[in-house]
Amino acid sequence: MKRRKLSFTLKRGKACLLAVLMSLCMTAAFAQSGSVSGKVLDEFGDPVIGGNVIEKGTTNGTITNPNGEYTLTVGNAHRAVLQISFIGYNTLEEAVSGRKTIDVTLAPSVINLGEVVAIGYGTQTRREITGSIANVSEESFNKGVTRDAADLLQGKVAGLTITTGSSDVTRGSQIRLRGVSTLQNDQGPMIVIDGIPGGDMSTVSPSDIESISVLKDASSAAIYGSRAGGGVILITTKRGSGSKTQINYDGYLTADRVANKPDLMNAAEWREANKQLGKDISNFDDYNTADTDWFDEMLRTGVSQNHSLSLSGGGSKSNYRASYTFMDRNGIARDNEMTRHSFRFQFQQRAINDRLRIGLTGSGTITKMQFPFTDEYISAYNNPPVFPVYNDDGSYFQGMKGNYDQGNPVQNQKEKYHGRKNNFFYGAGDIQYDLMEGLNVKAHLYKNMYNSDRSLWIKPGTIAGGNSSTGRAVRQASIWERDLMEWTANYERSFNEKHKVSAIAGYSWENDLYQNQQSEATDFAVGSMGANSIQTGNTLKIGNVTSAKNEYKLISFFARAHYAYDEKYMVTATVRRDGSSKFGANNKWGTFPSVSAAWGVSQEGFMKEISWLNDLKLRAGYGVTGNQDGLQPYKSLELYQASGTYYDNGSLLTAFKVSQNANPDLKWESTSMLNVGLDFSLFHGRVGGTLEWYSKKTSDMLYTYKVPTPTYVYDRIQANVGDMTNNGLELLLNIDILRGKAFNWNTSVNLAHNKNKITRLSNDLYTTDRVYTGDPWIRGASGVTSHVVEVGYPVGQFFMLKCNGLDANGKFIMEDTDGVEGITDADRTYVGDAQPDLTFGWNNSFSWKRWDASFFIRGTIGNKVLNNPLAAYGNNTNLSGANAMKNDNLMKYSESSRVSSFYLEDASFARLDNMSIGYTFDTKKTGWLDKARFYVAAQNLFVITGYTGLDPEVELFRGEAGDQDAGLSPGIEPRNYSPKARSFTFGINLTF
Repeated sequence: MKRRKLSFTLKRGKACLLAVLMSLCMTAAFAQSGSVSGKVLDEFGDPVIGGNVIEKGTTNGTITNPNGEYTLTVGNAHRAVLQISFIGYNTLEEAVSGRKTIDVTLAPSVINLGEVVAIGYGTQTRREITGSIANVSEESFNKGVTRDAADLLQGKVAGLTITTGSSDVTRGSQIRLRGVSTLQNDQGPMIVIDGIPGGDMSTVSPSDIESISVLKDASSAAIYGSRAGGGVILITTKRGSGSKTQINYDGYLTADRVANKPDLMNAAEWREANKQLGKDISNFDDYNTADTDWFDEMLRTGVSQNHSLSLSGGGSKSNYRASYTFMDRNGIARDNEMTRHSFRFQFQQRAINDRLRIGLTGSGTITKMQFPFTDEYISAYNNPPVFPVYNDDGSYFQGMKGNYDQGNPVQNQKEKYHGRKNNFFYGAGDIQYDLMEGLNVKAHLYKNMYNSDRSLWIKPGTIAGGNSSTGRAVRQASIWERDLMEWTANYERSFNEKHKVSAIAGYSWENDLYQNQQSEATDFAVGSMGANSIQTGNTLKIGNVTSAKNEYKLISFFARAHYAYDEKYMVTATVRRDGSSKFGANNKWGTFPSVSAAWGVSQEGFMKEISWLNDLKLRAGYGVTGNQDGLQPYKSLELYQASGTYYDNGSLLTAFKVSQNANPDLKWESTSMLNVGLDFSLFHGRVGGTLEWYSKKTSDMLYTYKVPTPTYVYDRIQANVGDMTNNGLELLLNIDILRGKAFNWNTSVNLAHNKNKITRLSNDLYTTDRVYTGDPWIRGASGVTSHVVEVGYPVGQFFMLKCNGLDANGKFIMEDTDGVEGITDADRTYVGDAQPDLTFGWNNSFSWKRWDASFFIRGTIGNKVLNNPLAAYGNNTNLSGANAMKNDNLMKYSESSRVSSFYLEDASFARLDNMSIGYTFDTKKTGWLDKARFYVAAQNLFVITGYTGLDPEVELFRGEAGDQDAGLSPGIEPRNYSPKARSFTFGINLTF
């Protein structure tokens, strides 16, 4: 009874809090409001069009009209401070002090020192920041097709690697910040959306995003504790502002075509090659009319569209914004598509003389996806070009009298279905009250629900593995729920115009719940409803119906203090104390501290005479963060699972066995980082940038070790043992090359070097000298690994036979490394690294009158990729039973391919990733249209590389998230690789 009463009380408390928030939103109290007008000019005295004018500390604001004019009603005409900003210019602050008119002139700068940047549980101006934080605003986002927020950032931030490994429109990007963070389940940086930790980029429409901040070092990320080991990405969405209601429409139409597909033989080339090799292909004589390019048959021009509509506005007391986005994407694979409906609303009300602020936010995303069967690309390699797609009667060709084991990839693509529908909804409410000048308290309540319905249907009659499939159906339903409550107290004051103090202290409570159920059946009759009628399958085995549930809680206390003196000396300290139910009984709590400091060198008196130096700031910070992504709930406990059946007293009962050893010492992975940075602005703001060095060490890395039985009940255990280091340098350089009234040219370059090394894998209890991983399949050489995880080497270390080419007889010249006669697995050695020595991005933007243009190039230097398709299909030894990739060595081989450095290639590349041209129309005379811009954009136009495969940029993380060694074998182009697309986009932006 007590537990039920407590549950009821908590639920009632949440309901009451929401009711209070909603009722208070309807109340506004009298304040000393006033109207302020003025004009915003640039350095030439011309009006700044579309400049932001915001009342500091609020979301109350407006934008300047085509004449550079603005009018804004502020909450308190005597205390209010205006923040005026525009891209390419320093943010300016002006105290209203009762004035009715305020005209300002903005100073240009490639580094906006007054820019307000999200830092986690708060904001700071760029001038005040002591940690390593990169901020990308909407004006600098990548243009063109954007699936999620990661596409907006790609190549923009030094040290942030974003990889889109294929053309699959249902797959998100893989993100890593400053190298590999862990050995198991590396999820990359934690995503925080509008202050909500643990977010998903796919749940927020790119058109709703105002800015993205990347917390790169531990001193800035430590405020998020045990989940920030991979860094933190903060996404801030747009808010309503201004007294005028504004309507925005953004839309685009995109056509995708395959950028590069395998260069396979046609029918005539295939027959001639077999003839030259003396191979008997007489059993193919019946197939003398077809000339099939299987990849052409499986691919198409993918047409996509995106439409986003928003309504926003507000005044001195309230603001609002509501938006809806529809995305429809068709991939270049015929069985790949996605549709997404997204909506978001935000409302904020101020009351009681602006001391009370109440906010409500809601969002929803409905996504329907069809996943491609990428293994059909393997069938496209294996099927000879002499096979037709269809028989003469229009039915699908089924191979050589049913004995050919690959099946028809076009039939399989059309008669298989694997899809999922996701529904994500959340609501959040917050209430903030100013207790006194500079001190406020805030309560935040958040609730989300995410449900997923997955269906798999393989129609009877498709061929796989040499047999006619009798059909297979799978249906899976999953639900995730999250409840979050946070309470914070914030203090910020300035004294004597030189001393500035700010602090925050908070408490956070979070509960996450996951439930899943799945059913599977086989042996269906033709015409069955499949996944929608699983009970019609004739085979339903024990174990084909499963369900699961897990839940965990996270309780946290956190604090941050910041002090600045005269913009010269700044220091920040943070601490977070996390308690998680994921951790073992002996390590439930963890503490994550950090400290950082900055010296505004250019503010010193002895620097004032250096006219070409506008700003110079030296930063240093050290902090500790954690990672618990690799630790699933209940991993510290002894678990049992069903294991067959047994008879007892005439009854058939389910048997159970131990499936997991207990480990009460399980805890978070710990990452400590030292970061030193230099920020600079030169030549009146025309040159700016950042230079950074960091040293990062990850300790107590999680890995699953083999252990002896019967000492242990089960033969594996997950434990905190390993250590890893990442050391690197980063450079960001931003230059206004030309700055004039009519023509402007800005260029920015970012470079990043990271060196990864594993320093420990064993301790006194759990040991492993070397982990072999990677699975590049080659006919006759399956089961041979390609990578090794070993102390002294990086993650992604290739370990295989070293090959020095082909001899005159077409045999591989393998290097004998162990001194024993004969080439065996013992001769494998270290032959290269999948991680690059350098990553870079180069962005250029131009404006001339009403025209704007940009292009963006990014790439890597020094990384290796294993060309698995070339190894599997670039050899002639299996030519009579499959197609082959045309290459210089095709006719030279006299033995089958082997996993060796012969197929390991330098994958350095430079990609023209994005190019756009736009025109903004003069709308002054319309009276109803504030802005109209049209643009065309192209993505992935070309790649400069020496790599001979389909694309040098392959996935960082291979395999499923639950795999033991997923993520430990990057740098392989797989046989089932989905070729990348080249995109062309036409778009329009309208503001009313």
